[in-house]
Amino acid sequence: MGIADPSAIKSTIEELTREKDRLVDELLSLKGKYEKGEISKEEYEEKRRKIERKIVEVMDRLVQLGFILGNVKAN
Repeated sequence: MGIADPSAIKSTIEELTREKDRLVDELLSLKGKYEKGEISKEEYEEKRRKIERKIVEVMDRLVQLGFILGNVKAN
């Protein structure tokens, strides 16, 4: 696999997309637990921030790979 191997990039994009979806589901589950009173506001906010940070990291990587893939296709 080269550094700009389109099939490897697409595979990584698919993996990251699944990870993003998993994190969004985790965030929704966390919100449900908070709304049911199963966790405190402090715990909810702390865990929410951690999940949101992970989502931002995944989305950043997806944008980077999309840019790379676009440049690879153009060449």
